[in-house]
Order: sequence, then structure tokens, then C-alpha cells
Amino acid sequence: MSAQPFDPPFDPASEVLRTERLDLLPLSLEFCRAVLAGDRSLASRLFGYEIGAWPEGDELRAAFPHYVNVLTLRPDLAGWHGRAIVVRDSGTVAGSVNLKGRPRNGRAEVGYGLLEAYRGRGYAREAARAAVARAFLDVATAEVVAVIDPSNAASIRVAESLGMRRTGELSSEHPGSYVWLVAREAWA
Repeated sequence: MSAQPFDPPFDPASEVLRTERLDLLPLSLEFCRAVLAGDRSLASRLFGYEIGAWPEGDELRAAFPHYVNVLTLRPDLAGWHGRAIVVRDSGTVAGSVNLKGRPRNGRAEVGYGLLEAYRGRGYAREAARAAVARAFLDVATAEVVAVIDPSNAASIRVAESLGMRRTGELSSEHPGSYVWLVAREAWA
């Protein structure tokens, strides 16, 4: 039987999510530490792929220290945090997708970002769809949200392609950004 578009591309044995073109690989504590230490050569060896310019910017400054804190305490939660987006046919890292932790009060949050060279190819939509499907595998997830700045048209298009709708709720963590949401019933 062939997979339907919303069948979860989840491999519970490895926590690797696979899509048509991408492998979404969870990040290990050792990898995150090497990145933060600035040792990209070691990070690439630990990861098994050349990481190139990824991660960069806010993801490097904010997300990676958070990953280290979480994975130090709970390495079993790696699948609920950062994942590298690897383009399977080239073996290159295009960016990342993450679920920003297990659901709280029924709500899981997805985030996604690509290096500029990989934008406009549908990778963010493909990766985010797999992450949302993964979130809904957990019965505790009633809805998945994305927090998006209203000027980020590309991110809004990705959210809309996932069936997300802007709620009007402003983010408490990211001033000026809105919450986009898809409920389990709408996803199924």
C-alpha cells in the first residue's frame, strides 16, 4: 500500500523523518556542543554530513544553547527539538526544522528555516509537513502552531500549505509575530 500525503513519515526506531527528497535528522548533544565550540570540522564528522554554513544567525545564538541545555537533561527528547534538513540526493544540509519541545497544554510548536541558497525549492514546506505529522503522532498534541512575523511572506506560505490559519494571537516571546495554527481534526 502506498503512503498517502498525510501518512506520518516517522521511523520510531531512529527518529529520522524521511520525506520524498529530505532526511530530517535529530541533533545530538555532542554535535550541538561542537557547533557551539566553533569546531565545524568535528561537528560535520559527528553528524556524518558536511554542515557548511549551517547553523547561522539567531539559530546558532539562541537555539543551539537551548538544545544543549535540553539534551544534557533529556537526550531522549532529541526528536522533539532541532533537526537538520539534509537534501538526500546531494547530501547537503539545507537548514533546520524543529518542534520546540513536547506539547504543552495540547500545543506543539513547529519552526523551520533554510539557508538562502536552498530557498524557493519547497524544502521548508516538505520538512515542516513531516514535523507536523510527527507532532500529531503524539496523542498529547491537539494542535500545532507556528509563530511568524507578518513580514515573512515565505514562512506564511509554508504555514498556509500546512493548513495553518492565523489566529490573531500575538506571540508573547516574539513581539509583533502572530500565531498560526492547525488543529488535529483539520490535519487529519
